[in-house]
Amino acid sequence: MLSKDFTGGVAAIVIGSVYLYFSLQIRSSPLTDTVGPAGLPKILGVLMILLGAILALQATYRYLKTKTPTQSEWTGQQTRILRAAGLLLLGIGYLLIVNTFGYALSISILILFAAMYQGARFNWQVPVIAAGGGLCLWLVFDRLLGISMPAGIF
Repeated sequence: MLSKDFTGGVAAIVIGSVYLYFSLQIRSSPLTDTVGPAGLPKILGVLMILLGAILALQATYRYLKTKTPTQSEWTGQQTRILRAAGLLLLGIGYLLIVNTFGYALSISILILFAAMYQGARFNWQVPVIAAGGGLCLWLVFDRLLGISMPAGIF
């Protein structure tokens, strides 16, 4: 049986490899510095692969040393995995609507649905907090940091 650490390490290697692949596709312009725009993403991809490999190797070493089954590690984890998958679906839904509705409204909707998904009782405070959170995040990224966010139909 595979341990959670081994599975997480392999997942980190796969995600880091995909991330590194796409970071290698970033073009450099003649005006970039020596690191270039892909420098940090490349470093992050390599680090994720290395840390995933270390985690997987540690789990393998621990298993070979103790020879104990790791089945009890996974007991009751199905609910957690499904909840994480639900949050992933919320994030995918956000990505699907952000260009249409714009950043501020889309992030407000994401905050609202994430709060409801995590068990918040719906009352007047939840939409107010979601709208305030969306507005604050838009102000920070768009106005303060100057990062252009999708405007959408609004």
